[in-house]
Amino acid sequence: MGDFSTQFHRFVALCTEEYLIKYANKGLYNRAQKELEKGAQVTYEFQADQVTCTLDDGTVCQLTDQIERFSCTCPSDKICKHVLLAILSYHRQEGIEAQAPTADFSWILTQPIDTLCRHFTESQIDEVLFRVHYEEELAIAEGAFLTVALTFQGVEVSFLEEADIAKSMCSCKEKAGCIHRLEALIRYRMRHGITDFEQLHQRTIDVTYSADVVSDTRALIAQIAATGLAKLPQTVCDRLEVLAIAAHNGNLPNLEREIRGINGELGLFFKRHVRFSKDLFRKRLTRVIMNLEALEQTTATVEQKAQLLGRFKSRYYPIPRLQLYALGANPWETRSAYKGITYYFYSPDDGGIYTYTEARPVYYEDVSFAFADQYAKRSPWNHDLTMKQIAGAQLVATTCKVNRERRLSSSEETSIAIKPRMRIEDVELGELVVTDWAQVRGNEGRQLFADRREQLMMLKASHVAQTHFDQKTQTFLITVEDAKGNQLPLTIPYNKEWAGSVRFLEKSRELLGLRDFYILARQVDDAIEPISMLKDASLSNLKLDF
Repeated sequence: MGDFSTQFHRFVALCTEEYLIKYANKGLYNRAQKELEKGAQVTYEFQADQVTCTLDDGTVCQLTDQIERFSCTCPSDKICKHVLLAILSYHRQEGIEAQAPTADFSWILTQPIDTLCRHFTESQIDEVLFRVHYEEELAIAEGAFLTVALTFQGVEVSFLEEADIAKSMCSCKEKAGCIHRLEALIRYRMRHGITDFEQLHQRTIDVTYSADVVSDTRALIAQIAATGLAKLPQTVCDRLEVLAIAAHNGNLPNLEREIRGINGELGLFFKRHVRFSKDLFRKRLTRVIMNLEALEQTTATVEQKAQLLGRFKSRYYPIPRLQLYALGANPWETRSAYKGITYYFYSPDDGGIYTYTEARPVYYEDVSFAFADQYAKRSPWNHDLTMKQIAGAQLVATTCKVNRERRLSSSEETSIAIKPRMRIEDVELGELVVTDWAQVRGNEGRQLFADRREQLMMLKASHVAQTHFDQKTQTFLITVEDAKGNQLPLTIPYNKEWAGSVRFLEKSRELLGLRDFYILARQVDDAIEPISMLKDASLSNLKLDF
């Protein structure tokens, strides 16, 4: 009994104001102090491994030499006022002056990351690895705890001297599923020059896939190439659809998309559609075969295989703040009967392009998608603003959700604030800007393990040389010229929903008179499609604003 009394005495000496507030909260601590000042009395009866504390209001607490191990006859299942009162009263009765010892938190930097994150799931690790690439302001304080404040998120994580991240405390109060603790730990290690990305990333990658689907796809593509388009039966489309479903079930998301793309191309061929191109179809088949061969190579790294496999539905992760500068909006329609509008934003935070897309399948009879109506609708983040207003704005998004492809979620938790829009000439766009058209022509190929995101560019143009609608290909051509006199044709495929815009642009003297401006464009196969024109602080979306 005497031994436990000594242990308890030593424990109480560690219970500083900071210590007790961290485990409870400041409100409870202040209430306990007031009760003590009013004359509250506590009696103590020591047992072998605990002490029974009886308060003068009849409440009984059982305390040990560890603050997490307690019980109280009050209804609370957390540290309550009575527990704090019992500890503070013992302080006063025994004349103990609480003083935090010199703590050693070196374990946070010296222990292997695998040991530190053993309590977290692969999904949680994956989310933290994503979030730590975004800027966060840290405030670090050392005392009885090592406290790391994630300022933008308004969260504090406190680590104990004991080398166990599971015993750390987070101000968000979530016990299960709280990943702020892991984020604070990794950011703290990063602050001290320790990066664990590669080691942690290995734990989140799944590169298992169906070898049978790969083999069947190779065989079918070989058969298509050997038979030739002229003799190819339309039943091949059914086989491709079945193979796409098998690819989905076999953890082959990129292959599923490619197979559906081949199916869509063949659909155009069988309809004798003017948009079908034998060259592009052949390139697609070649790309699929090359990717399959690379996937089967034993020398391919885990990261390369993961990139070749791709992802199905990408997860969205919350990030505290993101600055966005609108670059334009592009309506589109796929050969598989999907329609949508994609909005493009540049972020000076990381120099990346972020997108937000509204889309839906329109092959159902009761489903429609009118571009003009969608463009004029209220935004999901701020109902006072339309998507048209956002498409030409500069804004700051807070509590927004983003996936690895830098796509923005429509989450209603996101709030946006409009800022005065900068001149496009004053925005540091970096490698996004192309000033020499020869760079565009030389960038038509794509390396095997290159980024599979949409290929976007900002063209710096001197003026528009000419415009022309090609009746044969059903495309509107805008020939632009750079400062060196090089010319580049930009194409807008015909669609009845933006036919009015095309007619206006074809006859627009203002377009021909425009000088020294920027064009947001995307590379689609061998063509360059313009999305918007930007000059000073103004922006015009070619298919939507005319």
